[in-house]
Amino acid sequence: MVQPDFALQVLAYIRGAAEIANFGTFYVADMSRPAPVLSIWAGEMSSYWFNRNASVILKNDQLMQSILQRIRAAQSGGLMIERWRPSPQDPISPIYVRDQVIERVTVSSYSERVGFQSFFLRGKAAGWISDAEMQRLQEVLPLVHELIGVRHRIAGGTAFGRAASGRAAAGRIVTLRDQDAGPFGGLTRREAEVCDLAVRGMSVAGSALELGVSENTIRTLRRRAYGRLGVSSATQIATLILNTIDEPPSSPQQNSSA
Repeated sequence: MVQPDFALQVLAYIRGAAEIANFGTFYVADMSRPAPVLSIWAGEMSSYWFNRNASVILKNDQLMQSILQRIRAAQSGGLMIERWRPSPQDPISPIYVRDQVIERVTVSSYSERVGFQSFFLRGKAAGWISDAEMQRLQEVLPLVHELIGVRHRIAGGTAFGRAASGRAAAGRIVTLRDQDAGPFGGLTRREAEVCDLAVRGMSVAGSALELGVSENTIRTLRRRAYGRLGVSSATQIATLILNTIDEPPSSPQQNSSA
């Protein structure tokens, strides 16, 4: 349960019931002073975009309150499962359109002041969730949600979360990627992925294998990304992150489209 591939194992189990593109969980340590953070995630979306989307959501008061309302609506010690499709007017809709998400199933729980909301995203390519798939998900997701909660209590969250107040949550480091701050917000999806891999120490060859592209493509993406960031190495990216940890976050934006 504390292994680093726990989230991938969970996703594989969920996909036995229905095709889910991505899943994640928002964790609230104390519902009397709620400050949700992204606790765990896995799927087709890169870590960069998962963290960036979470940052946008938690900076938008309407979206954050929606998370908290669903958690509070769960009976104490029980679960609330909801199937939901965003309307064009919903402030989260631009994010879902960009990431080709058409449907979401959430599982919310609230016990002893601690709140969790797990969300399971259906990709456009898979089409709408069928009634049979939804029935299977209703059988599978309560167990998945409980396992995530147990894992969090044992090992803590896997994410570097930012509370809505803008302060680092649970003493964890908050990176520029989490904040969607500075030049990181201007990177393309592939440029961000290449930077993620470079900071983790992955070579050009390893990055090419991971992303399924050529080594020349990786070199081109690194060169473009480094140029946008004004750096020349992965070490300088890490330094850029560390030097801006204490910078105040941008003001919450209503209807942000990321």
